[in-house]
Amino acid sequence: TEYSDNAQFWIGECYYFENKYEKAILEYEKVVKNYPKGNKVPYALLKQGFSFLNLGDKSSARLILQQIIKNYPNTNQARIAREKLVEIK
Repeated sequence: TEYSDNAQFWIGECYYFENKYEKAILEYEKVVKNYPKGNKVPYALLKQGFSFLNLGDKSSARLILQQIIKNYPNTNQARIAREKLVEIK
């Protein structure tokens, strides 16, 4: 339905807020893969990047944050990604 991407995103958020970052990453990935044209993709990617950071995986986090900047350059998520990249260098 038109809200499926939102529902999938919020499943990821539930895991994220429970500090279950591995599960959150997998749920956010479903948003990206199953709803590539949905409006939640940049949000899901950003939270995926933050999840990797919380797991201590800076290289994966960097790749995802750079992907947001490249694919969604004029979004608020890209701005946040740029700021986070500066912090983790």
